Parts: sequence; C-alpha cells; structure tokens
Amino acid sequence: MIMKPTPYTASISGLLTMFLLLLSLAGCQTGTKVVEKPRELSFWPPAPDEPRIQFLTAYNTSADVAAAQSKMDEVMYGKPQVLPIVKPYGVAMWQGKIYVCDMRNPGITVLDLRQHIVKAVGVGGTMEITRATDVAISPDGLKYIVDRGNRAIVVLDAEDHTVSRFTPKDFDPVSVAVYGDELFVADYTGQTVKVLNRATGRYLRSIGEAGRGDGQFVRPLTVRLDPSGILFVSDVLTCRVQRFTRDGKFLSVFGQVGNLPGDLVRPKHFSFDKNDYLYIADGGFSNVQIFDEHQKVVCYFGSTGAHPGAMDLPVGVYVDENPEDLAIFKQYVSPAFKAERLILVTNQFGKQRVSVYAGGRLMPGKTLADIAVSRAKVLPGTMEPTTNPTTLPTFMSPEEPASQTPATAPR
Repeated sequence: MIMKPTPYTASISGLLTMFLLLLSLAGCQTGTKVVEKPRELSFWPPAPDEPRIQFLTAYNTSADVAAAQSKMDEVMYGKPQVLPIVKPYGVAMWQGKIYVCDMRNPGITVLDLRQHIVKAVGVGGTMEITRATDVAISPDGLKYIVDRGNRAIVVLDAEDHTVSRFTPKDFDPVSVAVYGDELFVADYTGQTVKVLNRATGRYLRSIGEAGRGDGQFVRPLTVRLDPSGILFVSDVLTCRVQRFTRDGKFLSVFGQVGNLPGDLVRPKHFSFDKNDYLYIADGGFSNVQIFDEHQKVVCYFGSTGAHPGAMDLPVGVYVDENPEDLAIFKQYVSPAFKAERLILVTNQFGKQRVSVYAGGRLMPGKTLADIAVSRAKVLPGTMEPTTNPTTLPTFMSPEEPASQTPATAPR
C-alpha cells in the first residue's frame, strides 16, 4: 500500500534529503587539506641579521585578559564591564600579574594572567591612587606606586592591599626604584633624587641638584638601579642618563640628543636584565634601545606602523626573567625561537597599549628560513625621529596631553 505523504512526513523527507546532501558534499571534500595562513610574527632586528626580539601579544582592555563568558552567563548575569587601558605609563610584572599605571584611570590596573581577571587596586578610601606614573616591586612582593596626583608613594602588600602612603615635604615624585631597604624617587620639580626608608618613608638623603652639569638634573624622569646597585637617572630634557653610587657619588653620563643609534630624543622609562643590559624606551624614536654594561647600544626594536608590535609613544618598559611568567606566553612564541626573557612596553597611543615581547635567539639548528614564512613586514626601527633633533620642543610634563602637544613635537 502506498501512503500519501503528509506535511509532517514531507518535512522529514526534506531534512533527510538535506542531510544526505551535506554528507555528499563532505565526502567530496574528504582528503582535501585546509591550508591555514601562517600567523604574522614580528622579529627584530630584520633579516639578514639573526632575530633577538619577537613580539608576542598586546593588551588594550580587560576583555583581552578575562576568560570568555558563555551566552548563558550573559543572559543570567549580563555582559561584563570592560575596563580600557587608556594612558598607560609605568609597568611591572610579578608572579603572573602585570601592574599598569594608567594616568586616565584611578588606582593601578592589575592584569592577572593566570586567573584571567583584571582589577583596579587603590581605588577609593583615604589612600586612593589618583594618577599613577610608576611602580617598583621589591623581592618580598611589596609594590611602591608613584601617585603623582597626590604627590605620594602608595604601598601595596603582597596581596595588593593598600597598606601605607609616604608624603615627604616638598615632594613631586614621578618615578621610583627599590634597592635593599631604600626607595629612590625622582623628584620632578625638585630636580633631584630623594632617598627614603622603604619601611617608614622617612627621608634619608638627596642625590644631585638642579643644573646641566655632571650630577645635575633639569627634569629627572626615571630612576632605576642595575643588579649591582648602581643608580641610573634619566633626564628627559637633556636627553642623557647619569650613573651614581647609592650614596650619591657621580660616576659617568651617556646619551645625547641626535638621530643615531645610542642617541636619545625623548627617553622615558628603562629597565635592566640580569646580564646588566639596559633597555630604554624612547618616545621620539618609537622604539626601545638596548645598551650593554659599557653603555654602548647593541640593538633596538620596535617602530611606528600597523604591524604586530608597532609602537606609538612608548613610555614604560620592564624586563621579566621569571621562567613561570615566561611560560604564560609559550603559545605565542615561534617554534624556531628560544624565548629567554619577557619585555613589557606601554604605549600611550595606538592599538597595542601594553605590548609583550620576548628576548632570545633562534633555537639550535634553526635558521632564518624557519621563520621566513611567518615573518611580518615591519619597519627596521632605525633612528628616524619625526623632527630635526636640533629643534626639539620645550619639555612637556609626564601627563603629555595630546591636545597640548606642540605640532613640532616628536611622537
């Protein structure tokens, strides 16, 4: 007996027909290899030199860190609030967390890469951080935050709780470094470096004075100490870096305004690795220069552009050699590249506000040919400032609002 098809059986028949058609199409494609386009990777220096730096990834908002939320969670709890990184300055990393001083957001932004969460620390209360510009982390996990808005150093404990605040008299801090039991603080308008007891904030001594000679500053912007305890202080207006003993004895000076490797246009923050190599972010060149223990430039990376790892007014730089932190970024490292350290760089403009690079070398047995297929087209990062170095503008404060940037200012 032949049954007359009903609308129900007709719809089932249609679905079966569609299913068989899909299977047929899938069968036709069986054995077809899908070739994915290699992910573009940025390396410096450019070929034919062996790469020493690879760009890994960048963070612009909390959404770049937080774990993806399911549709069900969105329905039940709503979409999570996204915290943008607006005007990052100083940066540091400790135990899987990146601490970002964002001058347009209150507190300090903490990117917890292991827990996949982002939080703002130091918001509200009697010790609120209103304009963070720099952060130093001691081996015991204490964080010392420069709050330029309140002209203070705010202290966070190992769990990121605010525990104290230092406000010495006539204090205009802009940068901080920690060594042993002491804090070294660049006093921006005081044109000196103030040394404080890091437990109590008690003023101990000053290093340097106002002026343009050896041991003198016009606008000291960054203080750091190398692994042996030598104090380095950059002067962004005179485009040079001076070296001192911790008790204040002047040792030497290097750097000058210019457009050659080793020259400086707008030196910002800097950092050391364990081999005494010095990494200086330069907002004028939009790159980071690397100097050896004799203060001779050996390499530079970063450049303007739209490629992965491009820089746009870089300010903060921090070198992290903790193997556990390095392991967080393993997925981004080229199989042909041996990553030995992380280099974090903050950019005040552009689409890569907190950028992460790896310093290292090619893996044993690998050659340039092993990374050629994935190498992005990047500018070499050569020294080409946007203005003649002899016509630099007068110095702008660390805030550097874009609306007040002179037309002739190098970015």
